[in-house]
Amino acid sequence: MRHLLPLPLALLLAASAAAGCAPDFPPASEVSGLRVLAIRAEPPEIAPAGDGSAPARAALDALVAHPLQATDPSRRATVIHLACTPVPGAPDASGCARLEALTDPAALLSGADLAEACAAPGRGRAGALTFAGAAACGALGCEPAVVRRDPADPGSEVTLPEPAYELPSDLSFSALPAGAPERVLGLEVTVIALALDAAPAELAPASAAPDACAALAEVAARLLAEWDLRGHVLALKRVRVRGPEALSPPNANPVISAVRLGGAALPPPGAPPAAIAGGGQDLLPALPGDPATLLEEYVYADSDGRPIETRRETWAFSWFATAGEIDRLVTHGAGEADRYAPAPAGPALVWSVVRDLRGGTAWSAGALATGP
Repeated sequence: MRHLLPLPLALLLAASAAAGCAPDFPPASEVSGLRVLAIRAEPPEIAPAGDGSAPARAALDALVAHPLQATDPSRRATVIHLACTPVPGAPDASGCARLEALTDPAALLSGADLAEACAAPGRGRAGALTFAGAAACGALGCEPAVVRRDPADPGSEVTLPEPAYELPSDLSFSALPAGAPERVLGLEVTVIALALDAAPAELAPASAAPDACAALAEVAARLLAEWDLRGHVLALKRVRVRGPEALSPPNANPVISAVRLGGAALPPPGAPPAAIAGGGQDLLPALPGDPATLLEEYVYADSDGRPIETRRETWAFSWFATAGEIDRLVTHGAGEADRYAPAPAGPALVWSVVRDLRGGTAWSAGALATGP
């Protein structure tokens, strides 16, 4: 069936096309609203408990940016993490590989068993979606989400399960035949972050909840109720699960110490901002050591798990700011400078997110102010 546009809308689109109009999107480096700039797993690679080559559990963290953090560094968003665990040998069976199945917050939360989450926080289940924790997240990452179980009782504060993912104890690659690519390449767990522009206290139970698990369920329900009323973001992260015949040692996250502007390290959000003059200046990451010793070597393999060559990591640095203009969204290597032109006046935050292109992630942020 042919679907027709309403006549006024059709005329508007036709006029825009004739005039050569196009939407004026802000640059990707501009933080003009709530954004999840990165999600990190520590460690970035895990392994089944029977393997022993890496831990079976990883802590989860999220970098949540908002333009108002430049004047209020304490601003927090509530982030609920979910995880989708594939079945070895049948990764599509659970829907974890189909992005369209991971974009409806109501469907996602209804599929996660919050009662089970209280019994075993963060533990995955093969072929299923599970709750992986909640946190209050801001300009430098996340902290525990604390809410009152009873709004009338200041002493009823409970801490919601902190974000983490743990492989199910029965997940194994042993059933795969010899030569199966997954035995070398492993598989990926999909972590979904639901970020809402509301502090956890704003989503706390409106009436007394009997226990911490009931409080968690109420926070999740209120997050859903507010989803379309407030700023919100849904973001994904892939966590690597090592195969038993992996060709390289477990990966480690990259590291970054600070953001440097004009040769000086910027103070972190919450500290007095650096007073800077207008005009473009070089933007660089500061690392805690020699890049030559920080970059890891690994064996690169093809899609069948056959080794091709030994490589050294290339770190990519993504840049973001609440105000001013950044020349390039991504630079490569600690010595490749970006260019930042601050806004004429006022405070700003600048972030650098570094990725090792193998699943490892780290970040840093700096505070500055321009003006008289």
